Amino acid sequence: MRVDIYRDQALDKILIVEDGKGIPRISGEGSKFLDGLAFQRQIDFKELPTGLQSDKVMQSLKNRGFYAARQTVTITEVEIQD
Repeated sequence: MRVDIYRDQALDKILIVEDGKGIPRISGEGSKFLDGLAFQRQIDFKELPTGLQSDKVMQSLKNRGFYAARQTVTITEVEIQD
């Protein structure tokens, strides 16, 4: 299965939909999530970005027609002594 990946400019939101389905209509508060999303790329489902659990993504695609998530990255500075 091929999927389309939509991301925002800050890369903290990700929306995955099955190829050819387009961005779904989401009403209410959920529609705010779609603000700023743009098509990033199309991939084979087996090549999902690192950190995504394919079983959860597939279940969401089957149940809702899309998978939406926020990605948070934590950077921790460490001190290294020679």
